[in-house]
Amino acid sequence: MKTVKIVLGIVVSVVILAVIAAAIFASSFDANRYKSDAVRIVKEKTGRTLSIEGDIGLSFFPKLSLMLGKTMLSEAGREEVFARVDKVQVALEVLPLLTGRVKLERVTLSGLQAEVVRYKDGRTNIDDLKGGGKSGDEKKAPESASAGPLGIDVEGVDIRAASLAYRDERESKQFRMAIDQLSTGRIASGLPGKLELKARFESSVPKAAGSVDFQSGYRIDFGTGSVALSGIALKVSGDLPGAAGLVASLKGDIEADPSKATFVVNGLVLVVTTNDGIEAGLNAPKLQLAAGGAVGDAVTGSVKVARPGFSVDARLALAALSAKGELISFPSMVLEFSGKQAETAFTGRIATPVALDLGKSTIELAKITGEFAASGAKLPGGNLKASLAGSVATDWAKQTARTDVSVKMDSSTLGAKVTVSRFSPLSARFDLVADTLDADRFAPPAAPAAAGGKDSKSAGSGGDAPVDLAALKGLDLTGTVRVGALVAHKVKVGNLNLSLRVAGGRAEVSPLSAELYGGKLAGQLSADANTHQLSAKTQLTAVNIGPILRDAAGKDVIDGRGNVALDVRTTGTTVGALKKALGGTASLQLKDGAIKGINLADTFRKAKSMVGAGKSQDQAANNAEKTDFSELSASFVIRDGVAHNEDLSARSPFLRLAGAGDINIGADSMDYLAKASVVASAAGQGGGDMSGLTLPVRVSGPFDALRFGIEFGSMISDSAKQKVQDAVKSGLKGLFKR
Repeated sequence: MKTVKIVLGIVVSVVILAVIAAAIFASSFDANRYKSDAVRIVKEKTGRTLSIEGDIGLSFFPKLSLMLGKTMLSEAGREEVFARVDKVQVALEVLPLLTGRVKLERVTLSGLQAEVVRYKDGRTNIDDLKGGGKSGDEKKAPESASAGPLGIDVEGVDIRAASLAYRDERESKQFRMAIDQLSTGRIASGLPGKLELKARFESSVPKAAGSVDFQSGYRIDFGTGSVALSGIALKVSGDLPGAAGLVASLKGDIEADPSKATFVVNGLVLVVTTNDGIEAGLNAPKLQLAAGGAVGDAVTGSVKVARPGFSVDARLALAALSAKGELISFPSMVLEFSGKQAETAFTGRIATPVALDLGKSTIELAKITGEFAASGAKLPGGNLKASLAGSVATDWAKQTARTDVSVKMDSSTLGAKVTVSRFSPLSARFDLVADTLDADRFAPPAAPAAAGGKDSKSAGSGGDAPVDLAALKGLDLTGTVRVGALVAHKVKVGNLNLSLRVAGGRAEVSPLSAELYGGKLAGQLSADANTHQLSAKTQLTAVNIGPILRDAAGKDVIDGRGNVALDVRTTGTTVGALKKALGGTASLQLKDGAIKGINLADTFRKAKSMVGAGKSQDQAANNAEKTDFSELSASFVIRDGVAHNEDLSARSPFLRLAGAGDINIGADSMDYLAKASVVASAAGQGGGDMSGLTLPVRVSGPFDALRFGIEFGSMISDSAKQKVQDAVKSGLKGLFKR
C-alpha cells in the first residue's frame, strides 16, 4: 500500500510539473515570432507568397486555439492574389484527444475570396496545391480491427462574406458564388443539427444570375457514412436561360446510407414559376433505391404556360416503378397536353414504357405511341389529326442516342431515323422519308397586309425580315431527305431527293434533285453562318415556267416550257440585304410560250395611226393580254442585286423581239427596253403592209405594278432609218445593173 502511494505521488508530481511547464510555455510562446518562418516555408514549398497582416493569436491549453487576421496567398510564381481571408478562428479542446475524440468550438471564417482558373492549355492555378499522395509501391499500414471511427464533435461552423469563383479561359466562361451566410448547428455523429445557406451566383456561359436560400435539418452518422436531410426548404431565384424571373422551390426529405447502398426520397415537391407565364411542378411521394432493387409510388408532374395568344397545360404521370439491381423500369409514362395558339386549339397524348440501366447509363423508350389533334378556322378543312409510333434510346454516359419514329398525318406518312453520336456540340446522322407532305398545311398564317396593300415585311426597311444562320454553328449533321410529293410555299415538287451536310457553321445541300412542273431540277445549295453567305447552283430542264412563277412568287408575267440555269451567291443578315447583294449569272431558253401583260401584235395594228403624233403611249400591264412566241432566250449577269441583260431574243410567226435592260431584284422593279419587229412577210390586219416596222416598248416600274411604254418617237427614227437603208439598197442595185 505504501508503494502504491509512492507511485501515485510520483505520477501526480509529474502531471503537476507537466501542467506547470505547459502553462509557462503557453504564456511565454509568441507565434508572431515565427511569421517570417511560415512565409519562408510556404515560398520554398509552393513558390507562393504568404502575407499575414496583424498578430497571430495562438494558445495551447486547455484549448488549442488559433485566431488569424487578414491573410493572403499569391498565385504560384506570381504576386497576383490567389486567395485571401479576413478572419479565421478555431479552437480545439486538448483533453478529449486523449480519449480519441476531436472536439471543436464554433469554427468561424469571414471574408474568404478565392478564384480557380483553368488556362487555355488545360492547366489550373491549383495544380501545385493538389495532394500528391504516396507512390503506388508504398503499402498502406493495416488498420487495427478494433479501430472505430474518429469521434468528431464540432459546436458549429459559421462562414460569412465569402466569394468563390471559377474562370475557364479555354471555354471563355466564368462562374462566381458569393456566400453571404453558411451556418450549421452541432456536428456530431447521430446528433441532429440545422444547416442554413444564403448565397448569390452569376454565370457568363450560359448567362445566368440569381440567389440561393437553403435550410434543412440534418443528421450524420460517421460510423456508417449515412446522411439524412429533413425538412428541406430550397429556393432558387433569378434569371436563367429561357427562364427570366425564375423562382424554384424544393421541399422534402432525403436520406443516403452508403453502408446499406440505399437512397430514399420522401414527400419531394418541386415548384417552378417564371415571369413569362411558366408554372411547373413535380411530386414524388416516395422513392427508395437499394442494391437489391427499388420501390416507389407514382410520380406526377405538370407544366402550364400562359402567354398572350398562347397557352398550354401539360400533365405527366409515371407509374410506380419496379427495379432489380441497377435496372429500373416504369410500366408506363403518359404525357397529356392541351392548349391554344391564336385561334387554333390542340390536344395530344404520348405514352411509353421507360427502362433505365444505371450501370450502363442508358434509358430506353421502347414503344412510343401518340395522338395529336388540332382545330381552328385557319386550318385547311378546319382540323388536323396525327398519330405517332416509334422508339428512342440514349446512353448519357457516351452521349449517344438513336430514334426511329413514324408519323401519320391525314394521307401522309413520315419516317425519321436519327443516330446521335454526340450531344454537345450536336453530331448526328439522319434519314427522313415521306410519301406525301403538304408543308403549307402546317405553316403559320400569313401576316396581315399593311396599309397600302404591301405586307409588313416590305413596308419599309424596318420590316425587313432577318435571316439568322447562327443555329448552324456547332452542328455536325449528315443526312438525306426523300419526299414522294411535296407542297411548300405553294410550289409542287415530286420525287425530292437531297443530301445535307452541316459542319463548321456551313450547310451544304448536294446533290439536290426533284421533278416539278413537267420537268426536272438538279443542283446544289449552301449557307455559311461564318460569312452570312448563301449560294445556289441549279438547272431546271423542260419545265413549265409559268406555273412555277405563279405558285412560287405570285407573278404571272411569262409562260413557256424550257430550261433555266441559275448560279448565284449573296451575303447579308436580312432578306433585303441578301437581295441587294445578289450576284452571279442566269439564263433561260423557252419554247411555245407567251409574254403576259401586252399584245404586241395588236399594238402594231394600232401603231400606224399613232406614228404621226410622235408621242409615247404608256399603259399598265394587263394579264388578259399576251404576246405569243415560239422561241425565247436570254442570259443575265447579276451584280449587287441587279440582273442585266443584253441578248433577249424571241421569235413568233409575226414578230421578232430583241431587248436589253435591268431587273432590279433588290428593289423589286425593272427598267427594260424591248424592240419588236414585224416579220417582212407579214401584213397588218385592217389594211396596209407593216413589214419591217419596229416597235420599241419600255417595261418599267415595280413588279406588282409594271407599265408598258410604247416609244413612238424611236419608232419614227427606226422607220426613217429603214427607209434610207431601203433607198440605198435600191440605188446600189440600179447602179450595178448599169
